[in-house]
Amino acid sequence: MESEFRVGTRALGPGLAALEAALRAAALPDDVVLELLLAAEEVLTNVASYAHEDGAEHWVRVTLDRAGDELTLRFADDGRPFDPLAAAPPDLASPVEERPIGGLGIHLVRSLVDRAEYARVGGENVLTLHRRVGPRQGA
Repeated sequence: MESEFRVGTRALGPGLAALEAALRAAALPDDVVLELLLAAEEVLTNVASYAHEDGAEHWVRVTLDRAGDELTLRFADDGRPFDPLAAAPPDLASPVEERPIGGLGIHLVRSLVDRAEYARVGGENVLTLHRRVGPRQGA
């Protein structure tokens, strides 16, 4: 099963709704659907907020693929080069007031998937998230 969506950076709702419909059509458990939607919303919100400086509508290509017990979500955008996986893990031990801003979103995304990869391919940022849809590793 493979599905591809174009998600506009000015209106994420329709793209997220299409992704949710595809996840539900794959007969995934509700917790997996909700966790992947949360991860997708975080990724798409960051692209919409930080990838471009011109304020124009841009598109993110989202590909959903299921092979056996692994689901792959791939996000490709033409924004400025940015590897979210290169960021150091956030310091969760310090009081919130003392922490630098940023880093919690990708930490959340990583906690919801089994593996994440980034590449810059043909002028696009490509973030790939892998999630087992059977028993999770380490669970």
